[in-house]
Amino acid sequence: MRTIRCKGCGAILQNTNEDAMGYVNIIDESKPYCKRCFRLKHYNELPKIVASKENYESVIDNVLKKNGLIIYVVDLLDLSSTFIPSVIDKLRNKDVILVGNKYDVFPHSTNPKAMVEKLSKMCEKKFFKVLAIHLVSSTKGYFLDDLMNTIDLARNGRDVYFLGCANVGKSSLINSLLKRFTAMTSDVIATSVIPGTTLDEINIPFFEDNKAFIDTPGLINDANVLESLLPKSYLKILPKTEIKPKSYQLRSGNTILLAGLGGISILDGDTNATIYAANTLYIHRTKTENVQNMLDKHLGDVLNPPTKDEAINIKFKSKDFELKNLKYDICFPGIGFVSLSGNVKIRVLYLEKSEVYARESLIGGQK
Repeated sequence: MRTIRCKGCGAILQNTNEDAMGYVNIIDESKPYCKRCFRLKHYNELPKIVASKENYESVIDNVLKKNGLIIYVVDLLDLSSTFIPSVIDKLRNKDVILVGNKYDVFPHSTNPKAMVEKLSKMCEKKFFKVLAIHLVSSTKGYFLDDLMNTIDLARNGRDVYFLGCANVGKSSLINSLLKRFTAMTSDVIATSVIPGTTLDEINIPFFEDNKAFIDTPGLINDANVLESLLPKSYLKILPKTEIKPKSYQLRSGNTILLAGLGGISILDGDTNATIYAANTLYIHRTKTENVQNMLDKHLGDVLNPPTKDEAINIKFKSKDFELKNLKYDICFPGIGFVSLSGNVKIRVLYLEKSEVYARESLIGGQK
């Protein structure tokens, strides 16, 4: 019997195990979606079966054996944990276009050229040579024409593979390209806020020479706070509209809390702090001496997310940074980042199973 793959997640269709990937009641080539993706597509039901690290490693190793053009997609709001050294090492000596997705959530005043320059410097520091760097928005369609022009110039008769972490928007980007440049009007590939929605390679013929766009499972990102939370909290964390930065003047002894997911305490010095995170995320300013009491009394309540159910298993750790002269971002993967300026010593509180990073500020000047 010929192998038929689900168009939504890439799994091989089967009708023997309802708890395994690719299950359908009856295998029918005219109905190319598994039960999981059908319910996700039509009822927005969250998937119970998701890709694992092993799925991703197997697929990316298979991709590297092929002579394809690679679109490496990173999340502009989460660069520090989606621009991954281990993946970059595997992509050396391959033809790669670096794509920064989710440009639409940044304020309109953000300078795209300055952001591209920052991405270029990140590549230079890793000695990672790419063919081009593009900013896009898979949801708003920004700059898709520019990306497609580069793909056409660089492809040279090859398939095009989309790689990157879970939730960077690879599947959404392919859906947007299909709707922009074909007669398709609805999503082909299943998408969800749940990391690991794509289970295997999804091959979508696109070019006149019968070559294809190929989606791949997203690498599960342990640094991301979503890995510590339940889907009900995602909607308050993942920005859906343009971020409206929140700014605070902070002195020694002040703390800002990002709901109940982390925070920054000023140990010494004064700073201006600007928060780039979803507008729906609750921000609380308090005295540092009150932080532990706030967490003990209000985690899962006022400080939500996490929810009360999630708060039971939440543990925190901290990391100290000393920032000098330059403008820095403190990055909370899955949430966003906080830009700080001036000479300041800080203590960053974050979820035990996630990570935080400090980098030179991503945001440039004005357009």
